[in-house]
Amino acid sequence: MWAQVLTLAGVLLGGSISYVFTSRLERARNQREMVIRWDVRKYEAFVEYLSAVTRMARTSGQLVRARGWDTLAAEVEPEAGRRTLDDFESARTAAYERVVMLADETCIAAADELNTAVWKLEWFGRGVVDDCSKEDWREALSVYTAALDRFQQAARANLVVPGVSLTRRIERPLPVPRRDGDDTGISLRRQEG
Repeated sequence: MWAQVLTLAGVLLGGSISYVFTSRLERARNQREMVIRWDVRKYEAFVEYLSAVTRMARTSGQLVRARGWDTLAAEVEPEAGRRTLDDFESARTAAYERVVMLADETCIAAADELNTAVWKLEWFGRGVVDDCSKEDWREALSVYTAALDRFQQAARANLVVPGVSLTRRIERPLPVPRRDGDDTGISLRRQEG
């Protein structure tokens, strides 16, 4: 009879240990899957937000082209450009709210800074900033570029993306290609703009 009790106790103990370990492994697997699922959603939110912000900046550049401030931007009809800015601002607002829901505090602070920088570009594009100059536009563009870099670095850290952290180095004015008089190739000259 003691042999049966010991056998039964062994079976119960073995089953209990197996249940505990299986439960822990299942819980750990579920937690890993949730982390992956949230990381995918964070990535999508960051990309959506960056897309709207960069489109706002580009459209603002197109709008100031007529003043000679961004000669590399494509021409745009002012009313169409303003309507486009409205659409991108709506997309930016919605995407920003997703960032706030999913990102950490550092990433949200970087997004707030980027919002401020792109709004300033938008104000230049809409012509609502008084007494502004080409130098003011360039300064606002530099502030925007730095804020964009900081947000991307914060997003990479939030997603735990390995790799180096790069900072944009945009030389202004940009060098543009031109043909030499002797057709030996392409050389670079500086273009104001």
